[in-house]
Amino acid sequence: MGIGPLLLCVLLIIVLWWGPGWLLGEALGVRRTLLPVVAPLLGMGALTVIGVMGNSLGLSWQLLPVSAVLLVLAGALLALRLGLRRRFPDKFQTPLRTQPSIFGKHRFAGSWWILLVGLVAGGAVAAVAWFVGTEGLLGINQDWDIPWHANMIRLISVNHEWDPAIAGNFAYYDTTISDAPIRSYPIAFHAVLSLFWPMSGVSIPVFLNVFVLVMMAVQLPLSAMALTMILTRRPVAVAAAAAVSGWFTVYPYDLLWRGPLIPFFAGMLLVGPFVFLAVKGALERQKFWVLGIAFGAVGLIAVHPSLAFVVLPVLVFWLLSALIRRKGRILGITVYLAVSGVLAAIIGLPIITQMLKESERVSKMMWAPDTDRNGAIQNIVFLNHGSMAMPILTTLVALGCLAVVFRIRMWWYFGPVLAFAFLSVYTMGSDSPRFLNLTAPFYDDQWRIFGILVMLLVPLAGLGVAQAGEAIEWAVRWLRNRRAASHESQGTKGRRPNHVITAAAAVAVLLVCGVGAIPYFKQNAERININTKVDGLTLSSSEVDLLSKIDQYVPQDATVLNDSCDGSVWMYALGNRMPMIRHFEILPTNRQLLVLQKLPELATDPDARAAASELGIEWVYIADGRIRAWDEPKAGLTHPDSIPYLKLVVRDGNAALYRIDWSQLPGGKQAFDAAAKDRVQLDGVPGILENRNPDGIAPLGRIC
Repeated sequence: MGIGPLLLCVLLIIVLWWGPGWLLGEALGVRRTLLPVVAPLLGMGALTVIGVMGNSLGLSWQLLPVSAVLLVLAGALLALRLGLRRRFPDKFQTPLRTQPSIFGKHRFAGSWWILLVGLVAGGAVAAVAWFVGTEGLLGINQDWDIPWHANMIRLISVNHEWDPAIAGNFAYYDTTISDAPIRSYPIAFHAVLSLFWPMSGVSIPVFLNVFVLVMMAVQLPLSAMALTMILTRRPVAVAAAAAVSGWFTVYPYDLLWRGPLIPFFAGMLLVGPFVFLAVKGALERQKFWVLGIAFGAVGLIAVHPSLAFVVLPVLVFWLLSALIRRKGRILGITVYLAVSGVLAAIIGLPIITQMLKESERVSKMMWAPDTDRNGAIQNIVFLNHGSMAMPILTTLVALGCLAVVFRIRMWWYFGPVLAFAFLSVYTMGSDSPRFLNLTAPFYDDQWRIFGILVMLLVPLAGLGVAQAGEAIEWAVRWLRNRRAASHESQGTKGRRPNHVITAAAAVAVLLVCGVGAIPYFKQNAERININTKVDGLTLSSSEVDLLSKIDQYVPQDATVLNDSCDGSVWMYALGNRMPMIRHFEILPTNRQLLVLQKLPELATDPDARAAASELGIEWVYIADGRIRAWDEPKAGLTHPDSIPYLKLVVRDGNAALYRIDWSQLPGGKQAFDAAAKDRVQLDGVPGILENRNPDGIAPLGRIC
């Protein structure tokens, strides 16, 4: 990929990720110093509301109509804010700031520069690790979830419709959708990216890789800063948290190499901004921010519903702390947050209702533990999960915990940290169903829960760096004062903390940690590269080439018979043609399975021939790449060249496309065309089908 397409992709993603929220934030009067942090949160919420409500009103999900509605929404909110301020200046005038700056009493000259240095340092480390791990952003993940996300982006960009139900139709077009495992699916992440992907000129896998690159370079350290600001306003601690955020192996790398869980990762990056916006708005009585908090809550759960269960513990423990420390203001704070929550529930009710359709399926999922309880505790202590231990960062977190112990105002933060530490030990080291209800929102997934824990520990690591810097500054100042004490004329000098020395000492601590983390940086890149390959075991470069140009051979409205375990589920995302099975997880219906098993017997088995006809199967894709090495190819696809009515169309390396010559089969092409009458395309989008003779799902368990 040349520098031109890369820069265009980066620019589009920056405009998409920050633009809508920046516009909404300006309308609501959010300070420009906060907008870089909270704009993605506000934008995701606004676009979600537009998508869900617009869908019920027939709004086409395309860039121009969505942008028009967004402009109208921002204009209306701006007019409302200015009108109320003019009509009721005593109630809606922006309140006087109780602190001199966002850093409060900790502000000193150069604070913002220190934050910038921390952001650049953390973002650079994370971005380079991702760039190397994805083989220059050209690699395609060879494992489980990513083709689903890629397919959804194309599907929505073609369908122009915000409707989570299309995910169920896309997966199970050949059965009754209400009975299928996936009936609905959170599509906010995919729908938002679908607005700009067609303009990028690159494939969807590359677009997703560039998206994550921008998230790693900018949003990850910004999110760490926002979360740290809830704990402490010390500029050095906030900057250090940003710098450290890309150095942990489990967060975010473990969320990205196995799947990857890109929507969950993107949603986690909105947790810190949401909590920061809610807390700051409540403390400063920013009335118009109530709408922003409500939009932010909708955006957060729309990207991934489980993140509501991350935000709630943090806010609840903070509120309990405020109840003790701010007795005179606790009623106002509680009412403020409660009103924000009620408003979020009102405008987010449609998306919440849609997502509840999946709650039963999600709650039944259970991951087996990968260690015992002692091993889980060791993983938490040394901040590793199937990787090398990192005692340097463990030390920084320990220093941060020590700093919290001596500051009673920060004790509340131990609440959410200990809660997720407990859940992490439970999911890693136990198979007891006792606490399944607590882990169900996270699919009982130890990797997700441990990632949440480490995300919460990043501010403590930043505070640990600041504490080390302050300790070094104190020691330097003590030595200076002791020397000055011997000179009576200088006995009163050098007693105030020197912020330059503190910052320099913190930088020195980070540099030492950085040298110690070099092996970790290498491991992080290698971890991403485990599954992300230009030429991999599931998708070889030949398969990618053939799938990317399959539209040159296969008509747009055709369905291609495929084995879901050979990487062909990428067919729609890469080549805009529909495979019969569209994801590794999707179970075939009985007639789909019949064709997969008995393709060589179409001439002699009327049931298999009828199933293939009803499914409209005229094309067959076969490749030898496997998502799991032990998975066996489906019986009917093992010897295609020996089937007389199966004609080779094109072969590229280990991948081949065949066409069934129905004229050689009983009934001929005329019978084939007549049998497909029950398959009706909806809305003119290939793949969005209604089958008037739905089949049952084959009782196979997991297909791959």
